[in-house]
Amino acid sequence: MRLSSKSLLILTAATVAVGALVWLVVLDQRSEPYSIESRMLTGWQIVHGTPEDPWVMAMQPPAALTSSLLQQVEKKVGRSLVAPPHSALPLVMRTEHEDALQGVFGVTDIDRMARGTFSDASRFEPVCIGHLVDRRDGSSGELFFLAVNSREFNDLRIEIQPDFPEHAGIGIYDASALTPILPIATTDKNFERWWPIKLDQAVDCQAQVLVK
Repeated sequence: MRLSSKSLLILTAATVAVGALVWLVVLDQRSEPYSIESRMLTGWQIVHGTPEDPWVMAMQPPAALTSSLLQQVEKKVGRSLVAPPHSALPLVMRTEHEDALQGVFGVTDIDRMARGTFSDASRFEPVCIGHLVDRRDGSSGELFFLAVNSREFNDLRIEIQPDFPEHAGIGIYDASALTPILPIATTDKNFERWWPIKLDQAVDCQAQVLVK
């Protein structure tokens, strides 16, 4: 049986409406608050990056925090995602160290300053669960992350600002170029493509975080 033009138009409109409704439901689900236990926001450890990490030094949270957030994200998006090889919050990116810091501060120097700044009591206060989409080079990727506030993070970034940048490297170090971000998962294995991240809360934040 052939459909009339009018019937076909109505069917098409109905299909579009249903698709739009499903998409709105998915978006609404993604924007529902996440939950984190308060005890997981302290006791983070200073770790050094391996050659495959885009950072030379980072703060590693309790494993229970990253696994919990990954489960929550996957449940909301309805599919499996890729967790980072090492779940940690970057303090200094490898590129900025190589280009604008290593002439003055080695990794050992930054480690010493970080240990003098952070302690087991240092607390990382959640800002939001963020979401970024990258369509460069014709390949689409998504990143889900936890954005936090950390006074110690800001203090360390300022402390390693070289007094004489011309001695530090060929680049210019910018303490404000990096936001404290804990990557949760991506849709592919390419985590390096996202850094450095400077959070725009109005655009990048997807959901609130409730601390229990």
